[in-house]
Amino acid sequence: METRYLSITLPDASSYSIAVNFTQEGQGIISSETLAKETGLLTYDRYLKHTITELVTITHVDPKNLELYYRGFPISTVSHKCDFLDTVILLHKGTLPNQQEKQWLKKQLAENSILDRKIQKGLRQVISSFSHDTNAIAILSAGLSYLAAECPLPLRNETEQLQAVIKALALSPIIAAMIIQHCRQESFEFPENFGADGEDYDYAHNLLAMIHGANQVSSEQQTLMDKLLVIHADAGLAPSTFAGVQNISHGTSMWNALVSMVNALCGDRHGGANIRVLLMFDEIARLDGDLEQSLKTYIDKTIEQKNRIPGLGHIDFKGLDPRAKILAQICDKLINDSQGDTFMHIARKMHHLVDSMAQFDTVKPNIDFYSGLLWRTLGIPDMLMTVMFYCSRVAGCTAHFCMATHNKKIVFPNNFVAGSTGLSFDNNSQVVSYMSPLFNADL
Repeated sequence: METRYLSITLPDASSYSIAVNFTQEGQGIISSETLAKETGLLTYDRYLKHTITELVTITHVDPKNLELYYRGFPISTVSHKCDFLDTVILLHKGTLPNQQEKQWLKKQLAENSILDRKIQKGLRQVISSFSHDTNAIAILSAGLSYLAAECPLPLRNETEQLQAVIKALALSPIIAAMIIQHCRQESFEFPENFGADGEDYDYAHNLLAMIHGANQVSSEQQTLMDKLLVIHADAGLAPSTFAGVQNISHGTSMWNALVSMVNALCGDRHGGANIRVLLMFDEIARLDGDLEQSLKTYIDKTIEQKNRIPGLGHIDFKGLDPRAKILAQICDKLINDSQGDTFMHIARKMHHLVDSMAQFDTVKPNIDFYSGLLWRTLGIPDMLMTVMFYCSRVAGCTAHFCMATHNKKIVFPNNFVAGSTGLSFDNNSQVVSYMSPLFNADL
């Protein structure tokens, strides 16, 4: 990084020269720690959007060029050239694997897919204790918490970290399938020869086989699943990933960090965006009139009510999400091959319509606009799509977790008191600002 200096003069006339480091893209970065130590000033960034908390080389979101990079490779290249296991090694190691490395990973994943009978029984009992219509992510969180207690995965050194990553990846298809089959009210069974042969191990195929049965998986389904897993594998320091990274600073295990990551997906602000898109498509499909008129009616109504249109816009990309571009091409191919459903036709027409409207000049489809359509094509129920997202994102977030172990300090946010201080019980009638809404009502 190139370093320049910023001169700061405070009201007391004291002056300071603060280092500003510039990235290759020209982004200037000031260390808040240096600023505080030298000047006594603190920065306020409630949502951390303008604060760099990690300097990583794993994944890079480039808003200016509308690009997402895995270890420097554009996502379009990775999704075209790599399968999911290639992507796992790329994200963790930083380079593409050779054949020997990939075969070693396959063997390790196959061996670690075999659950101890006691653990398997306990995991089944935890999952089966929930109602069939329970939030699937809440069930996943409970299952991971059980694993954290019964077979912890510490991250104290590189050997433990490698074993933790392998175990987390290997068990993801199993716990996902247990949850899906529980929600379907089906009995759980391992597919024949599951995890038996490392040379033939395939993560995408195993995941589908655990859900539908080994003999029910076509090569087209496997290819599509692999593509979805690669595209969802990482997105930088997303809120859910950051939740796990923050947990890692406390010295917790891999399972505990994954629980934090998963719990962040329980909220309707972060997880399940593709499900809301599908609900929108369903609403549009029910409108009277031709498709274009129905879309215009829906869009006009949403704009008039000042609501957001699900699947449009991205916090970083002020244009088309590069992942949405890839998924749109897959949907187009399915439509052209007469395999697209009604929702895919709606999505394509809506995408074209949005492109023609000036008010959507920088608001374009994101990954969630298309991902739900393709998860559904693979037979994944709407309520379980976020579980499938977890099975993909476990690749990237575990890479971030392992890197976070290099930081030896606890993430400990600061705050500043904005209310009154020094109050006395003898004078309890004073109005205290920022009172909790819970106690605002007259009692």
